[in-house]
Amino acid sequence: MRSRRILWFSAYSTNLRAAAFLRYLRESDYEVVMPPPRLRGKPGSIGELARTLIPNCWLALTRRGDLAAGFKPHLNVTLPLLICKLRGMPTWIDVDDVDHAYRTGWLARVVELSQRPFPRIFGIVSYHNARLKDYLLTEMRCRHGQLLRIEQGVNSKVFNDPTVLNKTSDIHQRFGIADKRVGIYTAHLNVASDLEPVLAAWRHVVERLPDAFLLIVGGGPLLDHYRQMAQEMGVAAQVGFTGEVPHEDVPAYLAVAQTAVLYFSPRLVNEYRCSLKLREYLAAGLRVVCNDVGELKDFAHLTYQSGSEPRLFAANLLRLLQGHSDGREQAAHAYACEHLDWREIVRSAEAEIAKRAGLAGKP
Repeated sequence: MRSRRILWFSAYSTNLRAAAFLRYLRESDYEVVMPPPRLRGKPGSIGELARTLIPNCWLALTRRGDLAAGFKPHLNVTLPLLICKLRGMPTWIDVDDVDHAYRTGWLARVVELSQRPFPRIFGIVSYHNARLKDYLLTEMRCRHGQLLRIEQGVNSKVFNDPTVLNKTSDIHQRFGIADKRVGIYTAHLNVASDLEPVLAAWRHVVERLPDAFLLIVGGGPLLDHYRQMAQEMGVAAQVGFTGEVPHEDVPAYLAVAQTAVLYFSPRLVNEYRCSLKLREYLAAGLRVVCNDVGELKDFAHLTYQSGSEPRLFAANLLRLLQGHSDGREQAAHAYACEHLDWREIVRSAEAEIAKRAGLAGKP
């Protein structure tokens, strides 16, 4: 008797939401089938989208599954899912952002046109941000019965593991921050990152707190651009860039900080995002300084919020770096562990997906 089999298509290997589902569905005794990772290009790149199109379609043509699942409606996901649907398999696609809104001009239009026709074709369409529901119903013309909201989660256990403290001394030594007031900003430094206004605010912070240090954790195509920006703003000595780090090392970096920083610029894409970084900050028990755009407004009771203008944001940062706290970070930590843990989110979602796909009760 074999396990239930899922044919698995993720647009990017760097998609942490897809990786969380993959890990916990395997723990639930699903057999997950995907093309070999050696066939993928550089993780998170346009090359990865291009190089995985044919292997994904070949898998869809040659293998059978009890369910075909896709993460992000790029063509390397939607075309193989369409093949699976035509072969009679139940299909599920997860839409986690309005991808074209990260860009402008003709490229944004190409992304929008390549994605818009597909989600409504598939049996189950999941999403995370409540605002995405209206977009899926209107712009992508999905039906109410297709939609399934699945919260963005976090692996809260790794942020409460005492072994992460074993790595913090190396981080302190590498960046010379043992006696600094450390703020931390984690991100993949690409078009999704809103680091420029954070650096602009940090310039005001260090004028008042020369011992403040902003540690930016992550790499990406804009890493050198932001390094140059920090130099031009005159804050290079108070800002450190780690470059790309394994995601399993992120908890150790968070453990060296007193304050976590998150900023959403007021642009369309941020109205539909759910921040994984926010949830990691909450799970780590950090005081989170953020502005009040998009879903961040929903977490005002768990974070320390301000307006988006750099001086307002800087004033909030100063307050927290100088030690202000009203205890809400403890409530945030408890909330993340109780309501945002991936294991429980995937367990509940799997039960509903299995029901809709006709897999409930199957071995």
